Amino acid sequence: MLYKLPEETLMLQETVRRFVENELIPLESKFPERPNSYELPDDDFLKLTAKVHEMGLTARETPEDAGGAGLGTLDNCIVTEQVHRSTAGCSVFSATFASMLYELGTEEQKEKYMVPSVKGEFHGASAFSEPGAGGDLAGIQTTIEKSDDGWVINGNKCWIFKAKTARFILVLTRLKGTERHDGLQWVIIDAGTPGFKIGREQKMIHGQNTYELFFDNCVVDEKQLLGKTGQAWSSGTDYLFSGRIQIAARALGIADRCLEMAKEYAKIRHTFGKPLSSRQAIQWMIADSALELHNCRLLVYDTALRAQEGEKVYTETAMAKLSATEMVARVVDRAMQIHGAAGLSDETILERCYRDIRPMRIYEGTSEALRSMIAKDLLK
Repeated sequence: MLYKLPEETLMLQETVRRFVENELIPLESKFPERPNSYELPDDDFLKLTAKVHEMGLTARETPEDAGGAGLGTLDNCIVTEQVHRSTAGCSVFSATFASMLYELGTEEQKEKYMVPSVKGEFHGASAFSEPGAGGDLAGIQTTIEKSDDGWVINGNKCWIFKAKTARFILVLTRLKGTERHDGLQWVIIDAGTPGFKIGREQKMIHGQNTYELFFDNCVVDEKQLLGKTGQAWSSGTDYLFSGRIQIAARALGIADRCLEMAKEYAKIRHTFGKPLSSRQAIQWMIADSALELHNCRLLVYDTALRAQEGEKVYTETAMAKLSATEMVARVVDRAMQIHGAAGLSDETILERCYRDIRPMRIYEGTSEALRSMIAKDLLK
């Protein structure tokens, strides 16, 4: 258990926190009608990404010899937590998928996709979820099979972020005729590949809209296959589940900001001649939120450190994601209750946070699925 963050990690934490306070939080009032970072005006977005690049955090999870920041899992969580203290500008720190390409890609794939991504020249997207397989990735049905022309892909994906603007899509498929964990295969699909089509936009309550993807006899060359044939589960499982730690870190950042707002408002808002902070009911709300946030932070940091040191932490990541996403829902709800009607309006960011955190208990494994996964592991 890491009870105190290393000095260099604390310096990184403070650097990103200052950036969020000075650059991102002001955007919440500058563009109140578009608090989602994906909808910021191009000029503001480009200025922010340039500053992130100057900080050396454009591709923070990518090894240094590939042009990235080379941050470990713990430091990456620290950055994610601080960034999500704001509801605006978060996408300037978006993942590049470069670490996945670094681990499994050929030299040609790295040069074509990883290097430009790290430089910020374009971005990719990842496509796992399907109508019948979201949290259960081993249940995907999108197939790939060898043909005279190359490899043929058929199936569809849903709830895919940034698909509309991505230069390439990292798609999880399965060799035709295989089941469950056997035969899973990563494929890199270029935008505009014949047989690949982006379908309808699927609007999400937190504003980060997603899309359906369709593959109808989509033919790709051998060089588009990523990693060993049919071994995506064994060669890329860490990547599949690393997102859960990052979601947990996001929850920490949102909860931290909302708790801070609740404390400040409780001190300045008076009812019946006394500040809200003098009311025991309010004090208990704040105490409960602080306690739950602290507990979750220890769990998330410990899981991230174990992952950074090479441990297989699939159960721990499930625990972290489950605990943090349910914690942040309670913290935001209490903050809204303390603010009263103001918490329901667009005068604060609380209503936006309320929308942001609700999907977090669904994607990358629902709370129910994670509980089952944890229980099955404990009862082996």
